[in-house]
This record gives sequence, structure tokens and C-alpha cells, in this order.
Amino acid sequence: MIALMTILLALVLALAPQDAAPPSRALSMDLCSAPRLAGTAGSERAARWVAAKLTAAGWDTGIETRGVLLSLPKSIDFSATVGDVELFRRRDRFDANAVPPGDVPLYHAWAKSGSAEGLVVDVGGGLRADFDALVAAGVDLEGTVALARYGGAYRGVKVALATEYGCSACLIFSSSDEDGPQRGETWPKGPWKPGYDAQRGSILSLTTAPGDPSTPGFASPLWNIEGAALPGGNEAPDTPPLVGADLEERLPQIPSLPIGASHAGAIIERIQAGEQVTVRLSLEMQVERRALFNVVGSLKPTPDWSGDFVIAGTHRDAWVRGAQDSGSGVVSLVRAAQTMGALYQSGWRPQNEIRVAFWDGEESGLMGSTEWGEAHADEIRTHCLAYVNGDACVSGTDFRISGTPGLEGAIERALAQIASPNTAEATMAEDWFASANDGKPHLGLPGSGSDYTVFLHHLGIPILDFGFGGNAGGQYHTAFDDFAQMDRFLDPTWLGHEKAGEVFAGLLSAIADAGRGSMDAALAVRELSRAMSLSGSSDTAAIMEICTALDLLALSAADGALGEDAPLIYQRLAAPEGLPGRPWYRNLLWAPGQETGYAAVLLPTLSDGASAIVDTILASKEAEERP
Repeated sequence: MIALMTILLALVLALAPQDAAPPSRALSMDLCSAPRLAGTAGSERAARWVAAKLTAAGWDTGIETRGVLLSLPKSIDFSATVGDVELFRRRDRFDANAVPPGDVPLYHAWAKSGSAEGLVVDVGGGLRADFDALVAAGVDLEGTVALARYGGAYRGVKVALATEYGCSACLIFSSSDEDGPQRGETWPKGPWKPGYDAQRGSILSLTTAPGDPSTPGFASPLWNIEGAALPGGNEAPDTPPLVGADLEERLPQIPSLPIGASHAGAIIERIQAGEQVTVRLSLEMQVERRALFNVVGSLKPTPDWSGDFVIAGTHRDAWVRGAQDSGSGVVSLVRAAQTMGALYQSGWRPQNEIRVAFWDGEESGLMGSTEWGEAHADEIRTHCLAYVNGDACVSGTDFRISGTPGLEGAIERALAQIASPNTAEATMAEDWFASANDGKPHLGLPGSGSDYTVFLHHLGIPILDFGFGGNAGGQYHTAFDDFAQMDRFLDPTWLGHEKAGEVFAGLLSAIADAGRGSMDAALAVRELSRAMSLSGSSDTAAIMEICTALDLLALSAADGALGEDAPLIYQRLAAPEGLPGRPWYRNLLWAPGQETGYAAVLLPTLSDGASAIVDTILASKEAEERP
């Protein structure tokens, strides 16, 4: 079936004009012409744009609208003074209801409304070690304003730590040697970040439960187009959304703001000269329930199909215009949908259902994907073969992929059908194997920070996350992450976008056609054992015990003892009651770190003893071997 699709794909490409610009260029120019912040008219416009593209390509398309709690700015007043001398002052206003949508000011979603004033303390990277070092040096942090650098951990972790150590507010900036003038020419002459711009972002905790903070573990209510709630849309209808103190304790507790390197540099220069810098910060945030639009398309083997499916997704919202994050994901997945839709209309049918999803509200805290996953949890656990993610997935033509072990065969089959963008007369599969240190690619285990989170860590579904890099710039979450930045610096040939579309289509087809055979449970468990053995944990006895249990499970899987449910191996290795202190997360073997936010931490419950992990592994083995 893959060979047939390859022939048909070649026919489609052969009939396309060869001297025209790649289709992805025009798609990106159109999509990224306006801001797409979740909860604004720009996001709704983009949802209808995507739905129209899918429908035109022959997909059965729907828009699922849910009312979720969002955090949008209304007014920002930020200044810094030394004595009576004002170093600078910045005032911003934002109208979330504006049509057309306006540019989004520098702000942190979920920062606490209110005013703060205090002396600035440079807290380095804003990690626990940085705060502890200041306390050890006798610095009184109570009531101060923490100035932290981006990097090393999710921004929300830095704000939470500043709160814990008594700071009244937190400012975060990117060092100019990371993505600013010290890297080269700044925008618009070059791709690097000018001193006035900064990284917007959410500071909502991802390590307890992503998604709508008022509905942890169950879906937000369905809405109709007028914004009225519909019956039957809440997975836990007897559990009302959190309000009052119960909600407040899940949200950040101090005001915070991203600032440009120029403002941060002016503050640091005065501090290093021995002067005291006072910052005044006033935030008025709009926290309210607003419409979120998830667009989902489907191609079924038969009209009445109700069996297994594979789904690929990317987020459609952006902090401003977001040509890379994640306009590149949207355009690439639309290109895949157009190619597969043309083949479908020509008579090709997948062996299992193929879905594509364009999530809303990812930037606000993985809203759209989490709420969709919680709403459709039973169907996903029973029938979802895998989830394929592409987030900010193009900035060049160098391929990368991570995900849950066990899908390596599907990856190889898909990449073997795609010509390398960088190596003459080679396939992407050959490039992938050549990039491995030992000649055998190993998938890195994803933590969090993108839309695969609900599938991997809450529902126990195998996932893949891929992209193309090689070119760099300072556009991340800035106003100049736009079409011009992509067209001039990140993917000027648009080959990266076209290849990403081919990879989306290839992976979806390979997994759909192999069905449950796409998951090699024995390989998955062997690779997990390998990862655990390389974890570097000092508790070597516990690691050995866990690896032994995994090796036994791998033998059972290789012998076929796990039966038809072998593809559900990740659900069998999950803890139904969740991890201690954060029950939404159920993956016992790895999870996003409590003080990293994004990066994966292996064996997150090891400090509580290995016995629970071993018992879960052995229970999975024995349940299938029992006569």
C-alpha cells in the first residue's frame, strides 16, 4: 500500500508546474498575514482558513469549539528608575476583541494582575541553584523584583521559584549572545533578535496538568458559534469548573513580564555599577472563558468506519504572526492533507482512518489538544494507533525526530520513500541512519511543551515529534516571527516545508497501513530498558531492578505472549492513579521535570522507591501470560 501511494504521489508531483514557487510559500504568506493569538478574531479566522483548505482537499472536516479559560493582556505599565532618574518606561494596551486583530504586546499569559514595586535583583538563570546562591550570600529577596534569563527551564518554573523565594515580581529576558546582536545582524537586516523585542509566553504550570486550569483532568464545555454552552460536551458533567480559591491556587501568584535585552542591559549595567534600580510594574490582565477552535479532518477507509485511527497535529495559534511557531507546522500539515486528499479522490484508501488536527491555544498552555484529548479519552485509548506532532517544525532542511520507542520501523518505511533534501541520490531513511552514532537511530524521549503531551503522558499513546532545522534566528515568540523571516532566512527555498509535508503524509500512511503492527512492543521495551540503564541515576540497585523487569517484559513481547494488546504497551506501563502529587501524569517511566517544565526526567517516582514501577511492569507481563 505504501508503494502504491508513492507511485500516486509521484504522479501528483509530475502533474504540478515545475517552475512555480512551492505551494507552501503562498500558504504561509496567506496564513501569517495577521496575528493568531488564541481567544481573538485572528485565531478564529485561521481556524476557518484551515477548515476551508481541508474541505477543498476532500477531507471530512469539522471545527470543535470549546469555552476555555484564557489569559489576555489589557494594560501594561513598566518602568525602571535609579533614584529620581527614570531609565525607561513602557506602556502597552491591548484589545482582545479588535477586528482585525492587533499585534500582541510583550506579556506572559497567566501573569497575576496587580502592581509591584521593588529593587531589582539579578537572579541569573532563575533556577533553584541561582536563588539558593543568593540566599547563601546573604541577599534578602523578600519584596524584590527578580531579573532572570531565559533558558535552562520553562519560564513558568522561573516565576514559580521567584514567588517561592519572596520576590514581588519577575522579569525575564534573553541574553544578546543567545539570540541577539552578539549572534549577528538583527532584524530587519538579519535574523537575530533586536534589543526591543522579547519572548512572549505562558507561565502556567505544565508539570501538574496542562490545559484549561479550571478543568484539570476533564474537558471544558462545548460551545456553539455564539459562545453558548452545549449539553454533553464535558467529560465530567458532575464536576463543575474550578472557581475562587481552588482556581487561584493553580495560577501564578505574582506579576511577571518578558523584557527586551536593551531594557535588561540598562538595568544590569546600573546594578554592576553599584546602583540600586527600582522597577514598577502594573498589569491588568483579562482572565475569562473564550472560544477555542480545534479543526479536525478525517479520511476513512470506508464511510461507516469506526475502528482504529492515526492522527497528526500541530497548533494553529501563535503569539503574533508565528510563521515558524507554528505556521510552519500548519502549512506542512496542510500540504500533507492536500497531497493525501488528491490521492483519496483518485481512489486510494488507507487501511485505517487518518486524521489531521490543527489545535488552538497551545501557546496558552496546551489548551486545545489537552481539552480534545480529555473529551475523547475513551475513543483515543481504544483506537488511536499513534499521534504525530509537528510544532515550529521548519527552520531549514536538517531532519530530526523524537518520540516513543517502538515506532522506528514505521519511521524507516516512511522515510525510505522520501528523497533526501541534502544528500544526492539518497533517501531520508539513509540520512537518518547515517546520523546515528552507532548506526542505529534511537528516539529521544519527549518531555512536555507541545501538543503530544496529553497523548503521551495522560492517555498512554505512542507519539512522534519531528521537524527540520539547520537555520537559526531570534524570532521565537516575537513580532518578527513572520513570513519575511521565513522567506529570507529560515527556509528561503521552502524545501523544508515541502519535505515536512511529505514526512507527515509518509508517517500517517505507514502507521495507518500497518495498523497495530506499526508498534513493535518488544523493541519499545528494549529501548526503554536501554534508556533507563543510561539514566545516570545514583540508585543503581533500583535501576537494575527496573531494567530486569523491562527485559523480562521484552522477552514476553518478542514471544508474542502479550497478544493483540501488545500495541497498547504504553497504557500498560502507566499508573492509573497518576504520579504522586500530579495525578494527571500517568507515565511511570518518564515525565517532564518539576523544575525543568519541558525536559524529560526518567523514572520520576524513583525517589519513592522502584517497587511500584516494577510491580506495574510485571503486572503487564503477567496479565497477558495468564491462561
